[in-house]
Amino acid sequence: MESLSNKVILITGASTGIGGHTAKMLSKFKPRLALVARSADKLKDVQTQCQEAGCGKGNVITLTADLGKQEDLSRVIADTVKAFGQLDVLVNNAAAFVYNDVETTTPESFDRTMAVNIRAPFFLSQAAMPHLRKTSGSIINISSVAGMRPFTEAAAYGVSKAALDHFTRTLALELAPSGVRVNAITVGGTTTDTQAEMMKAMGTELVDTTASTKLQPLGGFCSMEDIGKVVTFLASDLSAAMTGTCLPVDRGFSLVSPALPDEVLERLSAMKNIGDTNPMSTQQRTEQMKAMAQAKKDGNKPSES
Repeated sequence: MESLSNKVILITGASTGIGGHTAKMLSKFKPRLALVARSADKLKDVQTQCQEAGCGKGNVITLTADLGKQEDLSRVIADTVKAFGQLDVLVNNAAAFVYNDVETTTPESFDRTMAVNIRAPFFLSQAAMPHLRKTSGSIINISSVAGMRPFTEAAAYGVSKAALDHFTRTLALELAPSGVRVNAITVGGTTTDTQAEMMKAMGTELVDTTASTKLQPLGGFCSMEDIGKVVTFLASDLSAAMTGTCLPVDRGFSLVSPALPDEVLERLSAMKNIGDTNPMSTQQRTEQMKAMAQAKKDGNKPSES
């Protein structure tokens, strides 16, 4: 991956999960990184790990931003170019997720989901285009299998990811004459820290369940490393002939019937209103999940109040 050395890569949602893990994986190839998220403290932790992993001091900057705000979108691109003089790769990873069907989705949660999941990638890419043309760079959008298959309990999220897939193809066509590539990764179930914590609170595991083997022909769930490897590939010259691709990394999920097992539907229903816009703290969510798991164990119907 010598082609990644000294490249300037901007990653949104880089403080935790797929974004943070990918940043640390990329670091061993010695790029220059711009890490974007809302939490300054968490970004600093990732920055330190990236520096130690290979980037070195001075080659990793952190940018605190709320990607739901237009003024922050243009600022992070400008600040990255100001710091490093160029931009080679934009990774649109940040996402907002709320568990709701159409009937229970509020205008506020819908707007927040669309603002972070499609509006931010759209206008970040727009602001990045002049700089990416100069470097024949690339854009990598982190999408989801929820944009390929309907999930009633993730209505707004699925719509936003379907829009992101179409945006990927549209922008790829627009930028192809400039030599700029645009691709997406349609991520399946992935063992991020947040998901694992929520599933554990419900008294179950995210991997190696009967439901997971029904959903993914390869069994289990993707790891953050699985996603990071594909981001690394798409950011490098190894994918020079690829653009407009929405690449599933889902352990075969997109190959199977869209009907979800009852076990999964029950869990999703129990998780309504948990997500980016919910005011509950992590501790409150965890306690609610534990109560639901205990109620199910006792043979009682879980309360959703």
